[in-house]
Amino acid sequence: MLLRYLFFISVVLISCQSSERNKMPEVLEEPGGAYDTLAFRSKSKQVDAFFHKLRNNYQFNGAVLVAKGGRILYKNAFGWNDIRHRKDSLRTGDDFELASVSKQFTAAGVLKLVQDGKISLDDTVQRFYPDFPYKGITIRMLLTHRGGLTNYTYFCDQVCDRRQVVSNQEMVALLIQHKPAPYFLPDRRHDYSNTGYALLAAIIEKVSGKSYKRYMEEEIFIPAGMKHTYVYDVKQTNAFTHTTGHKAYGERTYPSYLEGVLGDKGIYSNVEDLFRWDRALYSEYILEKTLIDSAFVPGNKELKKPFNYGFGWRTYTFDDGRKLVYHGGWWNGFKSYFLRDLESENTVIILANCENRGFGNLDELFDILYDRKPSSLRKFSARIHHSPGF
Repeated sequence: MLLRYLFFISVVLISCQSSERNKMPEVLEEPGGAYDTLAFRSKSKQVDAFFHKLRNNYQFNGAVLVAKGGRILYKNAFGWNDIRHRKDSLRTGDDFELASVSKQFTAAGVLKLVQDGKISLDDTVQRFYPDFPYKGITIRMLLTHRGGLTNYTYFCDQVCDRRQVVSNQEMVALLIQHKPAPYFLPDRRHDYSNTGYALLAAIIEKVSGKSYKRYMEEEIFIPAGMKHTYVYDVKQTNAFTHTTGHKAYGERTYPSYLEGVLGDKGIYSNVEDLFRWDRALYSEYILEKTLIDSAFVPGNKELKKPFNYGFGWRTYTFDDGRKLVYHGGWWNGFKSYFLRDLESENTVIILANCENRGFGNLDELFDILYDRKPSSLRKFSARIHHSPGF
């Protein structure tokens, strides 16, 4: 009888633990309880002063959310949707093009296919495209930027009719047809590749039988509660609203023929939805923990600490093993930045609709967030704006 009782209790405990892991973490909007302290409020005021200073110096036009310990510390929006005419004040719920911050979602979509047993990280591209002319490139290599493929943005400029929007499948077909010379053989080294992530989005479409847009909505965005996040659709540009991108001096930007290539860019979201995504990554609601953790493992042995790259995330590893994961983005009038401290659950999300230099150096912000931060973290912050890519 005692053994039967103990077995019953163990089953209940395991069931409860599994239920907790599979439950979406609560998004705590306002300070309260242990967080409702003078110190927490003081930090919030300091962060507010930092962004107001950027705004007053014409260095920031966008939205920001900063969280400490998983709780929103500060959330605000500055400037206008129409910068030149100073019209339509921005709000924290406004959507921005994420540019290369989109890559982490493509990586998550790939990992979801792995979780569902539909692909393996060691599958080569030839499994999905038998005529693909570059042998030996695996899913894992594409995720960690080790495929060596040429940059499709340069290649397409040479062979495409810029009056016609190019899709992911068309981009792959052009690679197969024209066989542009790769930069290097597979897995020789790390080289940031937008082509690799556009190819991953094309593979998602091949395997799932759905468009990249539909797959990401059904498998990632909707389950994560991201109701205002979507993939750009050149065929339905009037089906959604988003902020307007601007060049550095306020001139409006317009969509290019490459807007149809997705996966490396092309996802629109706001700071509030990105924080929901941040919280979802602390659960197993969408992906198993082992797969989530795999995205944060430095995947390039030749790159020396502290900087490296996982699956859709840049990584920064401290001497004590503590890790930050982050990514920036820049595309056609938009800039983005998303950082997560995996130990403290601190989060920084910044979205801008102007190509200014507003958040190239976040030293002061990290000083506030981490009190007396170590010199290594200052080194990290100073490096942010040198990261390549969209």
